[in-house]
Amino acid sequence: MSENTNQKSMMLVVQDHRGMPTFSMIRTTENCPFVECIYVPDQKQLAIISTIQKDTFHLFPKLDDNGDTAMAKGRKIEGKNYKEERKAIKTFYEYTLVNEDDIVAFVEKFATNADTFPFRNVMNPEAAKAKK
Repeated sequence: MSENTNQKSMMLVVQDHRGMPTFSMIRTTENCPFVECIYVPDQKQLAIISTIQKDTFHLFPKLDDNGDTAMAKGRKIEGKNYKEERKAIKTFYEYTLVNEDDIVAFVEKFATNADTFPFRNVMNPEAAKAKK
């Protein structure tokens, strides 16, 4: 891994998350090590989705020969009335930053517009109102 991933390769954009204003970071270069980042305001966390993939198992509804959901003969414990099957799919690694200083350091390291975008106002709206 000789690529330089310390460059600013993401851009901050305005986002809405569950009806609350927030920000997200999107890729601006092909060699960016992350797919997307989004700040979750009600939990005060930055969710980071990496470009690295892993195999994980998930339960999916089982399909019959016609492509319809195969119904179970008896009632299952979970209350689902259809058959399920476990399949391996590729998912991206996800990371979560919960410390405010770590979030600010991450944004400043990777966002090209961190110095002009008011992301700290989203992270601490009370302090932003007090400054005005």
